[in-house]
Amino acid sequence: MLESILSFREVDKSPYLTFIWALLITTVGVLLSTQLFYKVTISGVSFNLTGMFAVIFTIMPSVYFLTRVIMKEEKMEEEACINHYKKDFFKRHEKDILMFLFYFLGVTVAFAAWSFILPQDFFQVQLVKITEIRAAVSGQFTGRIIKGNFDSFLAVFANNMEVMIFSFIFSLLYGAGAVFIIVWNASILGTCIGELSKSITDIPMVTLSFLPHGIPEVVGYLCASIAGGLLSAAILRCRSTKVMEIIFLDSLKIIAIGALFILVAAGIEVYL
Repeated sequence: MLESILSFREVDKSPYLTFIWALLITTVGVLLSTQLFYKVTISGVSFNLTGMFAVIFTIMPSVYFLTRVIMKEEKMEEEACINHYKKDFFKRHEKDILMFLFYFLGVTVAFAAWSFILPQDFFQVQLVKITEIRAAVSGQFTGRIIKGNFDSFLAVFANNMEVMIFSFIFSLLYGAGAVFIIVWNASILGTCIGELSKSITDIPMVTLSFLPHGIPEVVGYLCASIAGGLLSAAILRCRSTKVMEIIFLDSLKIIAIGALFILVAAGIEVYL
């Protein structure tokens, strides 16, 4: 039911509605996960896995919707190839990128709000990952990313490119498979924002502090997801070698644009 609440025609006209829908499905996912409070003990250390259930329950309604977006993209690409339609590249894809971006922001804000409201160990899985990231940064850059340092820039860029490549591979193999990477990263960022916020009213301001480098970084991941899904759908549907060649080249263009966004994001994070 949740996957059908949002009309695809409505969101195609108003991509920002995806933000509201993502807030709703994430909230429902978190509330459902509160009923599955589950801990495992590894080497004498207890881990609360409820935060992972919240991610899974958010992914479940998302896959259907995002698969429809990708299938529409592939169909549009195929029609453009057959009819020799030369519409501007960005005009063909801008709404879908906005849909994915608003989806990511909605999931992030929902996790930020609930991580502030719920007990601290509720999102222990995410907090462990945040601690690992901080430890990695501490080990390489003595406690922080050094502003204006080229080595810091290369390290940030390489890490983000790795995530982008995995997003492409997941989408290529599983269609909308990259939704796991999108939701997982949104849950980590949201939990981090909730942890840094002193009150729930601080969440919007703390979120804004991540946006200058966060938006181009996320757009890079989304470009990789769209490219992988587009190619995956084309391989399953398309029988024309010529059409396949054009869609493959378009996928490469989307990946290149995504890599450019990742480069810009790393530059903003390190040099600004």
